[in-house]
Amino acid sequence: MALVIKGSSSGQVTVDVPAAAGTNTITFPAQTGNVLTDGSALPAIDGSALTGLSGGITQADIWRLTTNVTADTGGVSNFERADDTVATKVGDGVNFSTPYFTFNATGIYLIQSMVLFAPTNDSDNAIWITNYRNDSSGAADTLAECQGSDGNTSNFSQCIIDVTNTSNDQIYFQVISLASGGNVTGNTNANNTCVSFIRLGDT
Repeated sequence: MALVIKGSSSGQVTVDVPAAAGTNTITFPAQTGNVLTDGSALPAIDGSALTGLSGGITQADIWRLTTNVTADTGGVSNFERADDTVATKVGDGVNFSTPYFTFNATGIYLIQSMVLFAPTNDSDNAIWITNYRNDSSGAADTLAECQGSDGNTSNFSQCIIDVTNTSNDQIYFQVISLASGGNVTGNTNANNTCVSFIRLGDT
């Protein structure tokens, strides 16, 4: 049996039920609104009228080594935010206070390192380490590392961390096993050795 709803002056709408056993219920909300029809456009997906959607990437930042690191160091200090004419960041980015990076917003972050090694000998094996430190405890946790040898070598490492405290959660970078005469190459005009921080979503 179909339900027929007639307009005040003309036209009508027919609501039919499937020819199947069982009882189906349609509950209308207690508010005014329009029913979507075939071909109707959905509202813009900007989160203003929809729920369950994230705002996309809200933080992204990249920093580079400005000068060579020529000896082992417990905390790499010579960083600058990439400042080329077209370089930019998303959101506030991260903060840097030698040698620690801190965050302006909590969330899940992808941290990547691209490192250019220039060892003296092919047998040298320099190591770049990504460390996490919770300032309240001072304990360091190695998250990722990459190594370079056999002449000038670019290498890559990455990790994903959960930043829950913008005051205490810190990232710093370390160089070990760098033989005399070799270096981790920095350049103030290009991202030879660089690190990036990309916020993927909420914590």
